[in-house]
Amino acid sequence: MVDSKNDSDWMSFISRLFEEAKPYLAVRGDFIHARISHEYALILMEQEGGNRKIIEPAIVLHDVGWSCLGRREIKSAFGVKAGGAESERLNLIHEKEGASIARHLLERNHYDPLLIDKIASIIQVHDSGDDIRSLEEAVVKDADKLWRFSQIGFSKEVERQGITPFELCRHLVEHYETWFCTQSAFEIAAGELEKRKRQSPCRF
Repeated sequence: MVDSKNDSDWMSFISRLFEEAKPYLAVRGDFIHARISHEYALILMEQEGGNRKIIEPAIVLHDVGWSCLGRREIKSAFGVKAGGAESERLNLIHEKEGASIARHLLERNHYDPLLIDKIASIIQVHDSGDDIRSLEEAVVKDADKLWRFSQIGFSKEVERQGITPFELCRHLVEHYETWFCTQSAFEIAAGELEKRKRQSPCRF
């Protein structure tokens, strides 16, 4: 059993979980996304609270379900230009399969079964769920979304979605005010968005 009160043991567990998740995250190139989202989750936990034994494994593993879809399906399932019933169907698949894979990886690490249930339930709605059932779910959802506001995440999304920086910047400006569950995430996003807007291609 992993003891989150022992920082050394906990950090080793999270590092191991990243390594075990890496093959699943490789399909969509999400390893760096998981890393940066995890960093945001740590910041949000400092400001908002939440159980790290739920939040950290959930944010590390939240996108492993993309590994169950083909590259063409992935391309049509997410991003600025995605939408419609097919996109929604594929996103639900990645959430459901992600929850199953996360459960498998955590059980293999002899993780607390009650916590596994909570982690899996968050992963299963991390993109689609509208009703926030816990602070932990809110932090995971917000940390996931904050990735695209970071300098690395912004550049990566422009590249893999095949859009211009202006298009992504405009999309973020139009939607970010309604995206976040916590005030801390909203403030971080607003600050990062100002930085992206100041970049020459993103001037409005």
